[in-house]
Amino acid sequence: MLFKYFIEFDDLGEIKSFHKSRNECKNCREYLVKLIPIDRRQEKVIHKLDEFSKAADKLLSNTKKFDTELNKVLKGLRRVR
Repeated sequence: MLFKYFIEFDDLGEIKSFHKSRNECKNCREYLVKLIPIDRRQEKVIHKLDEFSKAADKLLSNTKKFDTELNKVLKGLRRVR
């Protein structure tokens, strides 16, 4: 959906005023605004998937470290015989 709004920004780039009509603000510039709906449930799912992916990567890394350490211990035990 596209809408036409008249917007004025301050020196920092923040919105100073926001109007639907040019008559309400003489210093505002005209902008076309596209409203994009945000599905917060989808964002939560994506966040959880990111957390799961990071946890899986950490688990894989720790498993490799454990395997390396176990192999070192087994080699040491073989030398003792």
